Amino acid sequence: MDLFLGQFIAGLSYGSTLFLVSAGLTLIFGVTRVVNFAHGSLYMIGAYLAYTITTQLPATPFGFLGGVLLAALGVAIIGAAIEIVLLRRIYAVPEIFQLVATFGVVLIVQDLALQIWGPQELFAPRAPGLKGSVEIVGALVPQY
Repeated sequence: MDLFLGQFIAGLSYGSTLFLVSAGLTLIFGVTRVVNFAHGSLYMIGAYLAYTITTQLPATPFGFLGGVLLAALGVAIIGAAIEIVLLRRIYAVPEIFQLVATFGVVLIVQDLALQIWGPQELFAPRAPGLKGSVEIVGALVPQY
């Protein structure tokens, strides 16, 4: 039963992450009327930037938080550049062309990330204060 509860809570956590990513696509389409298929790639670049920055800064709560905020700023700049260079030009075209253009951005970003960070798994430092586990109804669940 403990294993089931732990897996259930982990599944809820993963599901909420997927919901946030999909809500980003819905929000972007609802506001700009552009089918931006590349928002997941920006999410990935944010994770890689956060990894790179947090591993270079001191392992303190301020170093971790500063790294995450700098990564968010970096992704905002990259997203603004994609908006200015590509998306503004395709607002009036049919959705299928928007999908193809933003899928091209996905392929470019994927290859750039592979070239910069490589194919191996990268493990970022855990956020300070989230080490260990917590007991929920008798089941140990990772604190992160």
